[in-house]
Amino acid sequence: MNLESLALWLGQGFLHDQMVDKFWMFPMMETFHFIGLSFMFGALLVIDGRVLGIGKFISMKEAMKFIPVAIVAFAVNLISGYAFLSSDPATYLYNIGFQWKIGLIVIAGFNALWFWFGEHKQLTQLADGQEAPFTAKIIALGSIVLWVLVIILGRMIPYTDF
Repeated sequence: MNLESLALWLGQGFLHDQMVDKFWMFPMMETFHFIGLSFMFGALLVIDGRVLGIGKFISMKEAMKFIPVAIVAFAVNLISGYAFLSSDPATYLYNIGFQWKIGLIVIAGFNALWFWFGEHKQLTQLADGQEAPFTAKIIALGSIVLWVLVIILGRMIPYTDF
């Protein structure tokens, strides 16, 4: 499926009609997107900050309890982001800022999977104040950098329409 047929398919759906026909849908989705992003990034700062050694007074096990918050918040962003895409699929799909944003979200997803399957279990077993392994710190730093770039690119979408 190419971008043109994907845009056509997305533009014919129920969600597209709701986003276009109901004046309150877009601002409501923006609000959900912002709240979801705030919760997700806040949770990731607690988790990744602790892994990086910031806030060693926080137990690693307690910091890891923010993972479900990040997952639920990401789901809120996924749904609201899909609503944005459905509202004007041709504009979004051909926008270089949007394309880079989606690419970085995919990379951030692989980074999160690497964290979960590679480091998470070992981190939850660390004693209070104990340093995280170097690999976990690389993943945590990558997470913060990737999500900051995703946020910046999200804000750039209206200005990168060419």
